[in-house]
Amino acid sequence: MAKVLLGSVQAVGSSIRTGWVILGITLILIVVCEAGLRLALTTRDRLLDRQPLTEDKYENRAARADAYRGTEWAQYVEELGRQIVWSPYVYWRSVPHRARYTNVNQNGLRVTWNPPVRDGADDPPPVRVFTFGGSTMWGWGTRDDHTIASYLSKLLYEKGYRTEVTNYGQIGYVSTQEVIALLRHIQRGDVPDIVLFYDGINDVFSAHQNGAAGISRNEVARRAEFNLSSRPKQLAWRWGREVLAGNLWGFHRLATGLQHRMRPRAPPHTGSQAPLLSDEVVRQTVRTYEANLTLVESLGRSYGFDPLFYWQPVIFSKRHRSPYEQYWAERFLFIEQMHDIEQMYDAIYRRIQRSQALNSRPHFHNLSALFDDVEEPYYRDYCHVSEAGNRLIAAAMVDAVIELIEQRRAAAKQKTVR
Repeated sequence: MAKVLLGSVQAVGSSIRTGWVILGITLILIVVCEAGLRLALTTRDRLLDRQPLTEDKYENRAARADAYRGTEWAQYVEELGRQIVWSPYVYWRSVPHRARYTNVNQNGLRVTWNPPVRDGADDPPPVRVFTFGGSTMWGWGTRDDHTIASYLSKLLYEKGYRTEVTNYGQIGYVSTQEVIALLRHIQRGDVPDIVLFYDGINDVFSAHQNGAAGISRNEVARRAEFNLSSRPKQLAWRWGREVLAGNLWGFHRLATGLQHRMRPRAPPHTGSQAPLLSDEVVRQTVRTYEANLTLVESLGRSYGFDPLFYWQPVIFSKRHRSPYEQYWAERFLFIEQMHDIEQMYDAIYRRIQRSQALNSRPHFHNLSALFDDVEEPYYRDYCHVSEAGNRLIAAAMVDAVIELIEQRRAAAKQKTVR
């Protein structure tokens, strides 16, 4: 009996040892294959003269953009804080972050340059300007003093206007989230003098991503994550998927590339053919944006602030692209389910240009063609621009802001005379 028991224990021990050996060999093979895939894919990118995707850090690649060439600070762009926390009604907001060039205050807002307060000066209260938008307004990959909001504040100050510009831009926001964020401020009695919205890219991207208009970005992820605590299997699957995609990008890119090759490719967009997308989604995306403008204008009349709306540029319409800009214009052709994103932008941007409901509004400005004919590189990816690009965008906004300031001053004087 003792011999039988001893034999069983030895058999179990042998099985455990064998299992550990197999597991160890498997892990070694995975590591070796992943390293080989990374080396092969990186070498292939270099041979094809493409920007190597050797790192999953978006900002590391952007630091090599033509628009950043010769800038010493670009190497620190990866200090950019990307963490977010839950925020009621709008889903998320940036967490406080302190670094050399990118800082977020305790309220989750990007730090913005504003003129210093003069001690003992009898200055009138500054004009309060709120700016809303996505990561382009937030200032992705640019220093605190070189965001659109900071440049707008600087240009106004140079022209003799004292303003207090607050940057409410948040990474990934669509226009509806921004309207809700403004509403929340109004509910608290925090009403600006002028409110400026800078939109377009996220509204289009979200419509493409979700296959429906008027939805925030990555809505499918929040739908999958809802009540995940009561579904441990789904939670484990989603967590494992994120970990594998983030750490085994060689396997991930190989699998994605094979999927893309096996799937029939859409014919190239020539500009004359209609986009292979739902025209109803295109129409509804523009209609949602128009409705948001109407809501903000109504709030402005009720609460005494003046709105401005800007539709932003995107790389696809730029005619003179640098090598890096050309890489980003073509990049989506190699990403699963994203090869038709340019057609989506083209369809919605064309409809924006033709919209009488938008173009008849004196406070709506279409900046989509701002960089189309320039030869200098301004884009650091398909939508974010360099600090020089931010300055040009702010310069395109400043006159309209000054016009509203003068109108408000004239109205205040007339009210005083009465």
